[in-house]
Amino acid sequence: MTVQVHPDEERRVAPPAPLPAPGPMIGRIVGRALGLAAAALLGGMVLVITGDVVGRTLFGLPIPGTYELMSMMLASLIFIGLPLATERDEHVVVDLVDHLLPRVVLRGLGLVVTLLSAVALAGLAWAMARQGMDQLAAGGTTSQLRLPLAPVAFLMSGASLLSALALLARVARR
Repeated sequence: MTVQVHPDEERRVAPPAPLPAPGPMIGRIVGRALGLAAAALLGGMVLVITGDVVGRTLFGLPIPGTYELMSMMLASLIFIGLPLATERDEHVVVDLVDHLLPRVVLRGLGLVVTLLSAVALAGLAWAMARQGMDQLAAGGTTSQLRLPLAPVAFLMSGASLLSALALLARVARR
């Protein structure tokens, strides 16, 4: 691939590297299942939005509960992608002061941040599991379509726990 920098210059740019495979914590099968689920959710979101817009524009018939469906699908998509991004170490990182600190300090900070992130994700997993249990006991559903809310909360809990375990596995590998 080449990039035109100036009319008289041409600079070679390496093609983007392929995404790294999931590491040992998530594994190939679970990583593939999460990726396929994320792709299915994204495709479903595209179909629902397209169907809603076309139905509303051409026929005056929007899809009922589009907002509820999109909210549940988006939350699921985000949390399904969380373990993959965690395992591949692809989270957004802001390194404002990294160039000012010695390497040993950066490694120590990285360890502390990784452990704190694991604790936060484990806490989120616990809170979402409790939320799911509460919704299950109360029969919590969406207001328009009456879709159960507990499965989404349990999905979020499981994905958060998997992400926390992936972080702990990273610490163990250091």
